[in-house]
Amino acid sequence: MQSTKRALIVEGGGSRGVFSFGVTDSFIQASYNPFDLHLGVSNGAVVQLWYLLKVADYNLDKMLFSASKKYVRYSNILFNKSIMNFEKLYQDANKVFPIDFDRLQQNLERKKFYVVISDATTAKPEYIELSKKNYINEMLATGSLPLLMKNAVMLNGKRKYDGGITDPLPVKKAYEMGARDITIIRTYEQTFVRKTKFENHLAAIATRSYPNISRALLSNAATYNSALEFINKPPSDCTIQQICPPNRLSTKRATTNRKIMKADYLIGMQAGQKFLKKNL
Repeated sequence: MQSTKRALIVEGGGSRGVFSFGVTDSFIQASYNPFDLHLGVSNGAVVQLWYLLKVADYNLDKMLFSASKKYVRYSNILFNKSIMNFEKLYQDANKVFPIDFDRLQQNLERKKFYVVISDATTAKPEYIELSKKNYINEMLATGSLPLLMKNAVMLNGKRKYDGGITDPLPVKKAYEMGARDITIIRTYEQTFVRKTKFENHLAAIATRSYPNISRALLSNAATYNSALEFINKPPSDCTIQQICPPNRLSTKRATTNRKIMKADYLIGMQAGQKFLKKNL
């Protein structure tokens, strides 16, 4: 395995992905893609997909489309329903923004693109390549957070959850795959350290029929912060660059305010342009 591979990782974060789209759109506009490996977690997988398709014209529109209140209803939690209707969102989005798989495969020549998911039974991260026939379920799986999405996502007969539960920042995996020059687009500021939130406890209760994933939700902060330690102190033969918002984004995971999202998209564009000035 070559030791000179370059990897791009895109963190998840729901609507905060507008920042990541801003970064990758700046890359597309500069015809910049020197990466051999692409890993996307949750919404970060969506960002990677459109980056690899090299379509920059409507990426902000894709995020604004997904932010429609038609797909986001916080009141649903009172009725034990999904807060976000991801199934309907993906079905509708595919009609408006269809995926050109021939173009994707052509652009993936000599590259690898992995979507990170979590297995419900083992609570182990899995890294899969999108398949043309089942890509909607595969993309649904990487973004299937227990509280946001109640409906089960099954792949090969096994339930899957959001990849961010078990490997939110897959830098160690990229290193294991041979990457020695790693760039990671994060949706939090560089000084961010994760703490266990109340929603993790709620999600752990919601997934108690899968005890391993329930425990993974409670230890998610430790998993996240362990990856931060690797980022901040990588092996001597590895270089890691982060592209982060300068401050906490105003956009939250399920934000639907278009003005806020547009502003954070522009912050991502600026961050991407700043990165390019150093690396071109």
